[in-house]
Amino acid sequence: MRRDIMAQKSYPAELDHLEQMLEFIDEFMVKLGWDRDMLFKIRLAAEEVLVNIIHYAYPEAPGKISIDCSTVKEGSRGVCIEIRDTGIPFNILEKPDPDISLPIEQRQIGGLGIFLTRQIMDDIRYARTKDENILQLVKNQ
Repeated sequence: MRRDIMAQKSYPAELDHLEQMLEFIDEFMVKLGWDRDMLFKIRLAAEEVLVNIIHYAYPEAPGKISIDCSTVKEGSRGVCIEIRDTGIPFNILEKPDPDISLPIEQRQIGGLGIFLTRQIMDDIRYARTKDENILQLVKNQ
């Protein structure tokens, strides 16, 4: 996938910085002219990932989250939101989808955010490189 990085920023992996992270992504999407409906969906997918990193990636010490927003040039105009952290290894692609056919009281707690992210994004890629989780969320326009 050929990408042209347009914007990069790092933040402390803390809930107090979540809104700043989401606004950074929003601003990038607005500059590209994406509509409000798609902006909302991408924001929701990114929020699910970021909240999971904030809550679970750094149990012992504070950490950071880096976000790269770029355009994708493979057949269609799209974006890639790359989220990196040096927390506990976690590949969301290995997490099974929850059984949403079960009655709510029989469902396991958790997993719906990852499921939702998979439904919203066109492609999700994960790699663990040099002690870093690298998650790419791709949406075509």
